[in-house]
Amino acid sequence: MRRKQYIVLASSLFVFLLAISAYKYIYREHRDIGSEKADFSMSAVELKTVLAQEAIAPKYIDKVIKTHGMITAIEQQSAIIDNKVQVNFNGDVSGKLSLKNPIAIKGRCVGYDDLLELVKIDQAILVSPNN
Repeated sequence: MRRKQYIVLASSLFVFLLAISAYKYIYREHRDIGSEKADFSMSAVELKTVLAQEAIAPKYIDKVIKTHGMITAIEQQSAIIDNKVQVNFNGDVSGKLSLKNPIAIKGRCVGYDDLLELVKIDQAILVSPNN
């Protein structure tokens, strides 16, 4: 009888600890890309060239990247830089940007889209819209 109680108690404790661990993993704080230091810094053209190579690409995935170039397309919460990098911003930036102007951003690299041949960056912030 004692052994059965011990097994039930140990199993209950294990399940409880597993549930707490899962909860903390699922509901952890989101990254604040704006406060993080950039892991890599390069132009949009260089970034596209590097990420197009499948062997090197994993090194840049989920890293904070600072990039710069000319704005070639603008949407409400995103922009395309040098027809090479699609940047998704945290908020509406369409009023702050204009076509053919230089831009510098910092954001999280999501990866390379083979179909569109674009590097995808999200959670981006403007570092300096005129530099």
